Amino acid sequence: MKNFKSALFFLCCLAVTSCATNYEEEKSVLLQKPEGSDLVTAFDVEKEQAESYKTQSIEEQKKAEEERIAAEALAAAQKKGKNSKVKTPAVKEPDSKETTATKEAKAVAKPATQTASSNYLNPVLPANYPEEYKAYDAKSRAVWSKFKPVFYQGEQSIMAISYLGVTAGYITILSKEVVSLNNKQAFHFYARFKSSDSYRYFYWLDDRLDSYVEKETFLPMKYSLIQREKKQNVDDLQLFDFQKMMTYHWYKRVKEGSNKDEKINAPIPSLSQDSFSALQLVRGLPLNKGDIYEFPVVTRGKFWLLKVEVMGEDTINVADKEVKAIKIRAETNFPGVLKKSGDIIFWYGNDPERKLLKFQAKIKIGSVYGELVEYKPGIKVQ
Repeated sequence: MKNFKSALFFLCCLAVTSCATNYEEEKSVLLQKPEGSDLVTAFDVEKEQAESYKTQSIEEQKKAEEERIAAEALAAAQKKGKNSKVKTPAVKEPDSKETTATKEAKAVAKPATQTASSNYLNPVLPANYPEEYKAYDAKSRAVWSKFKPVFYQGEQSIMAISYLGVTAGYITILSKEVVSLNNKQAFHFYARFKSSDSYRYFYWLDDRLDSYVEKETFLPMKYSLIQREKKQNVDDLQLFDFQKMMTYHWYKRVKEGSNKDEKINAPIPSLSQDSFSALQLVRGLPLNKGDIYEFPVVTRGKFWLLKVEVMGEDTINVADKEVKAIKIRAETNFPGVLKKSGDIIFWYGNDPERKLLKFQAKIKIGSVYGELVEYKPGIKVQ
């Protein structure tokens, strides 16, 4: 009788998780703007550092710069005893016929106040820069010499994540508007992974990730991961300073019997990526069969070497369509977006967009699969 009840319970669970969830309902929730704060304000970040890593829209940054210039001009005039009023330069209103995405893309095409970075491929290194890092830098420079940024503002991908034959949830990946961060323009990549309603009987999660990458160099500036899950809550913040070659990391985990709260300041190799920007970096590489790319990835104050091997062209089925793809194998040994170490197989589109089509990652029991189910193109930012 006991075995019968156990079998009956298992069949009931299987039936529940196999029920077809309304995808449009799942998507509407997935694309909602989640409530949450900037982790820079959530952690004990020094005031000056917090101000440096505060994100602003390009328009907000321009307005602040105009106000600063006007204030300085007014102060100078008052100092000379002049009573003439200093007018703030008028800002031309954009053509209302243009779409919002087009206007934003044009606004970042020629940055007005972009601070030119030093030669980031051969930077001036701090006196205490670890000698062993120079070997990593040499490998990274070989990657960067072949790299061309791929960023389509407004691009949106939704991937279905399955495990043991069941759709466990969906990931949305967005290329959001270019922003200003520390007086530099930055690409903003966003992802949200939410478990499907049918899977929540086993486990539920709602994780959000933001990665800001300097537009000029494609080096990470700020990485924020907020995990809200059945068994734990995690806040993970990383700030990058490539003048000092340092990462500043705050981490807080609330989990029954295993709480953790730490801060780490650590040196990093000069051409590092975060664990999400690394996936975007791959899109801008030639990806010819036999190519091998190696570069460091920084996660939780530590760096690891990521090795990417291009296995060649492949034809795969995506959303019931045959699609030409480029198959790559990534050897990973770091926690991050895909936490388990080992090989992960990715399929990127064999087209200019190089969108992520599929992935397969082995875990302790079985494998996790991801497949693109919906794609919305964006506007390319040069």
